[in-house]
Amino acid sequence: MQDKIVMTQTDIQMCVADVMQDDEIENIDSIIRMLNNTTESSWRAARGKEFVAAEVVAAINELLVAGMVTPCADESGSGYCAPIKVDKVGTAFPIEALSFHLEQSGRDAVKDWWDREGHIRFPLDPA
Repeated sequence: MQDKIVMTQTDIQMCVADVMQDDEIENIDSIIRMLNNTTESSWRAARGKEFVAAEVVAAINELLVAGMVTPCADESGSGYCAPIKVDKVGTAFPIEALSFHLEQSGRDAVKDWWDREGHIRFPLDPA
């Protein structure tokens, strides 16, 4: 069993953004599921413990404020998600009911973080 690694708020934000890169939109539940995947290459495995909803919600909120993520709401049960204003998150729409789109700035931030420090602190092939 790998020791638990302390992740900073930035690390958690980048892990959240990282798992969002493969799909157009993701909701909180799917983000948590991907982070906590049981494979050896998951963020849960790299961290040594599971991610919890509260820290994922906090990371999403920080990414929203930074403009790296766009919130989207289902339009009247149509199955189509449309962008909404950030100030509607948690007021007009509960965050758990929304989906989120990772913007290019978020993708760039993940790449920069990984190149700068992520690959050192969380090697894909731990020795």
